[in-house]
Amino acid sequence: MNLNVVFDVPALVAQGLMNGSLERVGGVVRDASSKQVVMWLQEGGSGVSKALTNPPLAGGANALAAANPYLAAVDIGVSVAGFAMVLQQLNRISDQIRAVEAKVDRISHKLDDQALAQLKAGINACQNAVELQDPNLRIQMAGQALTTLHAARQYFNQQVIRSAGKAEATSAEYVGLAFVALAAEVQTYLQLDEGAKAARILTQGLEELRPGLTQLMNAVLDCTCHYLKPEFAGQVDLDLILWLHNGFRRMKCKPGESVEQLSASELFEIMRPHITKVFKSHEDWHGEIPQVIVDTSDVPDWWIGPLNQGTDKAARFRQVKEELAEGLNKIVALVEAHDRLIAQVLQLEEMERLGLKPMDLKQQLLLPEGPASAVVLDARWIAQEAWSR
Repeated sequence: MNLNVVFDVPALVAQGLMNGSLERVGGVVRDASSKQVVMWLQEGGSGVSKALTNPPLAGGANALAAANPYLAAVDIGVSVAGFAMVLQQLNRISDQIRAVEAKVDRISHKLDDQALAQLKAGINACQNAVELQDPNLRIQMAGQALTTLHAARQYFNQQVIRSAGKAEATSAEYVGLAFVALAAEVQTYLQLDEGAKAARILTQGLEELRPGLTQLMNAVLDCTCHYLKPEFAGQVDLDLILWLHNGFRRMKCKPGESVEQLSASELFEIMRPHITKVFKSHEDWHGEIPQVIVDTSDVPDWWIGPLNQGTDKAARFRQVKEELAEGLNKIVALVEAHDRLIAQVLQLEEMERLGLKPMDLKQQLLLPEGPASAVVLDARWIAQEAWSR
């Protein structure tokens, strides 16, 4: 099989994605029927259009702001992106957790500074190790650094499981940290030119996270009818909710497994038994929204004189209406990040079958025109005018 590194996504591939003959899952574009991979997207390539790289988002023009830290956290593509990106995204996500913790005093568990410091130290140690010129010393030091990094990753995995069970306000951020830690460990093996080992670590890491991700997505999708109430018209539509349900189905499968996609009509049948109850509720439904979507734990009580009437439902509704789109976009981004990691497994396994080392591919992706946008596995998808080599 020949590799064709291109500066722009071929027009034929873009057309196939538009007409449905091709589908994108993470950084992989494949035939919608046969599931044969036809192209790897190179994350960050200048010729990749937004239509190819962005998942559906709620709430309009500012929607991507909430999603970006999670998407970038696993932005490793098929190349060796380097550790600086991993550290940058680690800082962004940990800052988001700090912001949530500062807002809500009742969060049951605070970010462990020692674990975060251990994760950063592990990433820095791995970076220093792989830059050593002596191959024996590089392997020895990388092994020691990976031990530190792996221990930190396991801590954040446990935080995902703990927080996801309650769909806590920081659940999405902890998933983001677990993804960053996993990406850092994979990045180390890529830098050491061990693509097969990187694929195994990535597969195992996703398997370890699957129980927590399943709990979190179940809590989010249990409120499907809530998100489609008239109050959110123009912010949340059925296509977005359908994408989330199908994304959850992909999450529950191992890399390469076939996933049966829900149709809009099938989703409606799933929702039908719950629609009447949710749409008849005028005051209580917004209290059922998981904290990971909209954290309403700090909504004040409503008082009539000295009598406490419980949560101020009007205030809670205003907060839910204002913040729901942003909260859903965090979940969309986590599903997309998971898709990208799954696609990375498929890419690395295929590179192993082709006998292609990660560092060899890195060199191929350095085009004179700038960063490559894609690796096309079948030249028939490249138009004559496309840049290729």
